[in-house]
Amino acid sequence: MLEGLVSTLLNRFLGMYVKNFNPQQLNVGIWNGDVKLRNLELRREALDQLHLPVNVVEGYLGSLTMSIPWTNLRGKPVKISIEDVFLLAAPKEDAKYDEKEEAERAHSVKMEKLENAELLKQRNSEGLSQEEQQKNQSFTESMTTAIVDNLQISIKNIHIRYEDTIAAPGHPFAIGLTLKEFSAVSTDQDWRPSFIQSTSGTTHKLAVLGELAFYWNTDATLFGTGNGEQIGAEAQKTDRGVLIDKFKQAIQDGQNHQYMLKPVSGRAAVELDKTGKVEKPKVKARLLFNELGFVLDEDQYRDALMMVDLFHYFIRHQEYQKLQPKSTPKEDPKAWLKFAFTAVLSKIQERNRKWTWGYFQERRDDRLRYIDLFKKKKKEEKLGPAETSELDKLERKLTYEDLRFWRSLARNQLRKENFGVKKAPQKQTWTQWAWGGGKKTEETHSDEEGTTMTEEQRKELYAAIDFNEKKAITESVEVPRESIKLQLESSLRTGSFTLKRDPHGKSIEILSMMFDNFQAKALQRPDSFLADVSLGGLRINDGTTEGSLFPQIVNVKDMTSEAVNKSIEKVSESAEDRKAKEKATADSLFHLIFEQNPLDESADSAVTVKLKSIEVIYNPQFIVQIAKFFQPPERHMESIGALLETAGATVEGIRQQTRAGLEFALEEHKTLNANLDIQAPLIIIPESITSESSLCLVFDAGHVSLNSELVDKDTMRDIQSKQKKKYSDEDFKQLEGLMYDKFLLKLDSTQVLIGPGITATKDQLSSKDESKNYHIIDRINMDFVLETSIIPKASDLTKTRVSGHLPVLHASISDKKYKNLMKLIDIAVPKFESDDASSESKPGNASKKQAPAVGQSRADEALGRSRSKSVSVPAQKDLVVEDESDAEDVQAEQTTKRLEEEGINLHQRNFQFKFTVDKLQGSLFRADPDESKPDQLLVELVAEHFELDFYLRPYDMVAEVLLKSLNVDDYIDEDPSPEFRKIISSRGFGAKENK
Repeated sequence: MLEGLVSTLLNRFLGMYVKNFNPQQLNVGIWNGDVKLRNLELRREALDQLHLPVNVVEGYLGSLTMSIPWTNLRGKPVKISIEDVFLLAAPKEDAKYDEKEEAERAHSVKMEKLENAELLKQRNSEGLSQEEQQKNQSFTESMTTAIVDNLQISIKNIHIRYEDTIAAPGHPFAIGLTLKEFSAVSTDQDWRPSFIQSTSGTTHKLAVLGELAFYWNTDATLFGTGNGEQIGAEAQKTDRGVLIDKFKQAIQDGQNHQYMLKPVSGRAAVELDKTGKVEKPKVKARLLFNELGFVLDEDQYRDALMMVDLFHYFIRHQEYQKLQPKSTPKEDPKAWLKFAFTAVLSKIQERNRKWTWGYFQERRDDRLRYIDLFKKKKKEEKLGPAETSELDKLERKLTYEDLRFWRSLARNQLRKENFGVKKAPQKQTWTQWAWGGGKKTEETHSDEEGTTMTEEQRKELYAAIDFNEKKAITESVEVPRESIKLQLESSLRTGSFTLKRDPHGKSIEILSMMFDNFQAKALQRPDSFLADVSLGGLRINDGTTEGSLFPQIVNVKDMTSEAVNKSIEKVSESAEDRKAKEKATADSLFHLIFEQNPLDESADSAVTVKLKSIEVIYNPQFIVQIAKFFQPPERHMESIGALLETAGATVEGIRQQTRAGLEFALEEHKTLNANLDIQAPLIIIPESITSESSLCLVFDAGHVSLNSELVDKDTMRDIQSKQKKKYSDEDFKQLEGLMYDKFLLKLDSTQVLIGPGITATKDQLSSKDESKNYHIIDRINMDFVLETSIIPKASDLTKTRVSGHLPVLHASISDKKYKNLMKLIDIAVPKFESDDASSESKPGNASKKQAPAVGQSRADEALGRSRSKSVSVPAQKDLVVEDESDAEDVQAEQTTKRLEEEGINLHQRNFQFKFTVDKLQGSLFRADPDESKPDQLLVELVAEHFELDFYLRPYDMVAEVLLKSLNVDDYIDEDPSPEFRKIISSRGFGAKENK
């Protein structure tokens, strides 16, 4: 009985990977089932679902064993073991294209994808009532729990390798994914392996990941020939046994690999709660990793571009291969010219054909015929040879999307036709029980003979998995909001990302980024979601400049938290560990909390961000070298352009969805409770990073905070209580204020300094010593209020309003500061090689653009007329338009009517910005050449009460600028007379200071 079930399962999932897979070879017991598969060979088409031009030239599955004690699921564990999976792939050769074979492989991939997609639709719920669906779901959960309780998985020695000698001639490379070990076992509450009894309230599972890695070996020694058309070990000029030994040795000895992902080891602790208590998460998982390291060198990047270029070339030429002549262009140029013409013309003809009535009729006929044949197949009606052939032709002709859509239409029709018709209950087969279906095709019917599940066997199965049909329905109640469906926690001790040059020589690390103590937590509730992410430390090292005094260009005070490290070492977590980890998370460099539909219902979404200050040493050479590292050669630009076009289309789709989501949230008034506490970075620009510098620029962005100002519930209740009463003017103002969601943004202590050294200049950030005037811009504080209307369509309310206030802005500059600032700006601008080339080409381009103008002026002179006369004709045409003022009025009325129909209000303000500055002060100094005296003040400009009011409407914008007073004072003379002190004054020279 069970043989048909297991055969169907393995045939579906392994049939597309294993060559000559025969279900009859399975050693299956009826109830004490053991499945053993050994020494299987993988198919050449095993990787076709990746849609890449690659072949599997050699594939090997050492052993696959399964032990499923169906009669004693509560007494014996379910064991799955996979060992020694080795796969060697190589690129296809363009010259070996076989149209018939490629079409067959594409059809197989399409049908497999279609069957798998329909399998995930849970066909067992189709046509069932709500009660039956709930019972089926409860049965599935009971079955899954019974199996997972004592499921033991063991996977060892997985190595998937791709070799290529075609993409980069002279530079063979190999790409590989290796996994040394993965296991998952049941444990007790102390995480010791043990057997789980059905009476246990919590299931504990411990998964161990051992050395998962991804490598990219450049200029490598290959296992085979690197040619995908040479199938088999012999064709790859090696022995199968030797090849398998090489695969095993490559897993054990990883020193010879150029890793892009260094070997990753970790553990996962999973707890499954079966008590149903609200305070316990239904599923709780903790993922613990020690290190996650990524590396990319210039040779890997070169080979990656070459491989992308090869794949792009193959995919682009594949659709035209059937039209391509067999001869070379030199042998038959006429045929190749015809091929180029036909390739272009066929695309145009096919595009035009899809907009003809004949094509629409063909699509309609195909749809109706396919739905009719598919319905007959689902009804188990016998199809004749002609109908079977017609169904196969349609499935080969139609796309995957058409087949999915038309099959869904056929099922909807079947559901309507069977509505209200009661059928006699029929016995269910094991295969039908597994897949949830009651009907099978003619092909699988023969395999299910003798596998009918009797009522006695059904009861025995229900008892084995502890399932009660009546109890399943009565327990289907709604769970409280505070209950947790899934709790996921992850810890990473350290992570890194490195860029390398000369990997086979000096191996220079031009970029090395490391981060420490990464923590993540996610909670999924019935109608809410919470994510908590924190990062302890961050460091970036610069290796582009030899002898640099600042090898670490981004520096943060490291968080040495023993609590986090201890939590990674052990799986169990005590209350003290949790408190220590919470304290470490609060003191981390970066902390983000996002919650959708918070439990306190204060807003629709809540976000909290905390960021501590980091110190950045700016090196323009670092930017130049990073840009140079990723600069692709010209020959790869077409392939890179194709990738960017695909990525751009994906990003554009995401952007459109995000925009639609934001617009929907705005229309539905989704509130956001935001709290941002950010210590902005400290950026230092030194004159030189290789020698002790006497000059540097320090930009301190200060502190940034953002807080939401949402309407509290008491205010809303107060407003609602006055709905039936007469509103006063204060009530109307209060009500209008409630029409906006407000966000308060504060920027504190932002300042810019230029000084003689990094240490001395940094000391002036918080010093009050006025004798050392290093500031270019004194410390400033700004406040902003961002308001968004909760009713965007209200014409009398501005959609978005921003108002800002700056008390004082004081900028001071001296002749020495100016020269030093210009020098640092010149140093800070990255010097790319393309800049010099483009600057050299600019004069030539300009002269070419100006040439037609010179020619035109000479032609005008030859005709004896001036340029003013030659351009006076458009002015005469403009005079003619004035006679058509009636037509313009009609057009204006039509435009106004159209805008009203579209709901566009010409007078509504879409955006409004107001900014006020109480005092603008600029001071000009003369520096002392000997630096023995303070800088001498020469001129000072003071502007008071500056206001900017700007608003934007659908088709116009208005800006208003107001300045109350402006004074320019002369301090060159030490004791000038009062009437000559003010060079410029808006108040008049005789005005007093306080007027």
